[in-house]
Amino acid sequence: MASSDVTSRPPLDGIRVLSFGAFVAGNICALLLAELGADVVKIESRDRPEALRAYDTPGQPELFEPSGVRTTALFAGMARSMRSVSIDMSEPAGRDVFRDLVRQTHVVIENLGPGTMEAWGCSFSALRECNPTLVMLSISGYGRSGPLAGFRAYASNINNYLGLTTAWASDGTHFDFVAGVHGACAVVAGLTQVDHGAGDGVFIDLAQTEAGAALMAPLYLDFLANGHEQTAAPNEVPGSLLSLVARCAGSDAWVALDLEDARDWETICDYLDRHDLRLANRPHGARGALRTAIEAWASELTPWQAALHLQALGLAAAPVQDSEDLWRDPQLRSRDCYADVWQPEVGRLEYPKVPGRLSRTPGHVKSRAPRLGEHTRTVLAEWLRRDEGSVRALESNGAVWQAGSA
Repeated sequence: MASSDVTSRPPLDGIRVLSFGAFVAGNICALLLAELGADVVKIESRDRPEALRAYDTPGQPELFEPSGVRTTALFAGMARSMRSVSIDMSEPAGRDVFRDLVRQTHVVIENLGPGTMEAWGCSFSALRECNPTLVMLSISGYGRSGPLAGFRAYASNINNYLGLTTAWASDGTHFDFVAGVHGACAVVAGLTQVDHGAGDGVFIDLAQTEAGAALMAPLYLDFLANGHEQTAAPNEVPGSLLSLVARCAGSDAWVALDLEDARDWETICDYLDRHDLRLANRPHGARGALRTAIEAWASELTPWQAALHLQALGLAAAPVQDSEDLWRDPQLRSRDCYADVWQPEVGRLEYPKVPGRLSRTPGHVKSRAPRLGEHTRTVLAEWLRRDEGSVRALESNGAVWQAGSA
């Protein structure tokens, strides 16, 4: 990739985004857009800052910005590449400022509680009067219509509702990340539709339950088509002839293997010189015996040795890695998958980069995460041409707040 290519304009250059995105889903969506070139302005209230600012790292001291606002390593990772404007939406003047910003933006993101935007007079229909070509993404647990539209939801609720807790046990944030990626894709599609002449704007109603269900189709379909109840058996891949995680040499060392079809089955039987376990010889009852044979073979190898042997046979296998292994992983390092970010209150940490790699504009970290209200005056000057006096007047009545101004 030539250096001149990398400096090409990013795909979302010139796109302005206002984000009420909170927790994981809203911030991941905004982050993806920001690191593909959009100017993302995160809106927070000084009285009710982003919830991720309070999710502490166990065993670590509480961290505070110079203004006294809390911050965390989690916030630093998920809110990077954005700017921050502090607006008090409970104040009429604050809501007026937000509507003025909407007139100058392309996208609004929100995943607030049911009815919040409507209570502020900032529903899509209201905001479309300010900006007829607005793309607005609303992320919620169950969608903004239907009998459950008013239900509050968090990741654990959604996992239970979809059955993921039964299938995989507890996974508190899985569908938050899924919704964030789905939301970013939908925003790009909405911008394309507007660009192609949809002059009445686009409202995107994204339900996390529906985004999550799209990933769980194999589990649902196996029951609907075959009547197979999902079990809590570990390491079973639906549809595979045999899937397992085998212990390897060393402490807490494992390799994962998936035999997808009969060809894979025969390949491993031949490799282990266990022709007696071929399907033609033992059509019934061979799973347990083959599992035992693979486990005995893997026990004398490291996870990487076992995985490389199996991959050479054309089988889907990989070492089981923990977070330390992933941080050192040569494949991820060779692809430059981590961004080194300095956050004043947190220190220097590495975070995953945007996974999609466009050939000329691969996406990049633009800046550290903002301190709350760090860019209030700058954004109001750039977007609204507000002079210092008018911004200070808004600050004095509590409509907006600038870090360091109090």
